[in-house]
Amino acid sequence: MKNHSNITSPQYHTAELDQLLRENSRIMSIPAKTVFLEPGESMDGIYYIAKGRTRHYMVAHDGSEKVLYFLSEGWFFGETTCNLQKTTELFSKTDVDTVIYSIPMPVYWKLLSENDTFCNAIIESCCYKMLIMKHEIASLSFNSCRYRLQYLFCTIADTSQVVDGGWYDLRVTYSQNDICSIIGSARVTVAKLMAELCGEGFLRTINRSTQINIQKYREFLDRANQLDTGDV
Repeated sequence: MKNHSNITSPQYHTAELDQLLRENSRIMSIPAKTVFLEPGESMDGIYYIAKGRTRHYMVAHDGSEKVLYFLSEGWFFGETTCNLQKTTELFSKTDVDTVIYSIPMPVYWKLLSENDTFCNAIIESCCYKMLIMKHEIASLSFNSCRYRLQYLFCTIADTSQVVDGGWYDLRVTYSQNDICSIIGSARVTVAKLMAELCGEGFLRTINRSTQINIQKYREFLDRANQLDTGDV
């Protein structure tokens, strides 16, 4: 399964880039669960996540949310808004205590034109986000809520250790509202699907923590890989 999910993994960047960003940024320490950007706000540069995790989402007129992506350490954001000189159209919120490097607009343009390492990192970030958006559009268009829910749990499964001989813990814990926002579905639908997946042995809940069955996980990945390659 090609992981172009909106649940992103940390991006790997070199020590050279990290030092360059530290020397040319304003460091912002933002507590967990803080909205630090809202639609309509002007951005005076771009941002780089040095530590923590952020979510970037839209809100409909009825108050429902749709997460476009979560970004963790090593990701940039704001490049498109900065390049097009537009105001942001998304809400940006920290999930955990987060450290962000704020790179002012003049510095951004200077580094972009003069520093190949920085330029390549920005291009890579933009390209990965395009793949994420492509995956999200395809998933919402062609995949059922059930498939998207299973995909989400497989994406965040902690495969580094086995629990009770046949289960994986999850690397991230999301509330039911979070899950609705991520997969783009109603809460009642998510609750029903999670109950079904628990009944089928795909998931289980132990001490209020959700786990995924290893065999079911592998079976789903095999199916998803077949869909990715067209071998069905």
